[in-house]
Amino acid sequence: MRLLVLMLLLLAGTSSVQANDQIPESVKAAFSQMHPGVSEPDVYWEVRKEAIVATFNEDGGLKKAFFAENGEWLETRVRLYTSQLPRAVFNYLERSRSNADVTFLAKVLHPGGFLYRIESETFEEVVIELLDRQGSLLETKRIPFTEGLEGY
Repeated sequence: MRLLVLMLLLLAGTSSVQANDQIPESVKAAFSQMHPGVSEPDVYWEVRKEAIVATFNEDGGLKKAFFAENGEWLETRVRLYTSQLPRAVFNYLERSRSNADVTFLAKVLHPGGFLYRIESETFEEVVIELLDRQGSLLETKRIPFTEGLEGY
């Protein structure tokens, strides 16, 4: 049993290294320039269809940096707790959450500035809301739980 656990741990470490090897050097260089205090082994890389994502801890918080394949920085999502939200965003959150569970709060930094992201789930869908610092809703996206399950 111990041997099986050890083998699984080794395989997990190997797949993580292989995933990091598939990341373009331009993306790694852009990440290192933006976050010089974060060492490469502490970054989990993920290739998505819309971007290459680096997940890491910095300044005591979880962050996700999104890059284009050419190394262009697209955005960074900084996970927040409700106590870290500006009052106007917190008030919006309190007013709008009647039948949904909040699953993710973030400050989203992007080349043009920043905004706030609220992700919540109902029984039927995931709802993503983008707000400005005054708590005004900029955009809403709804993703039904059945999206992407057509092949199953």
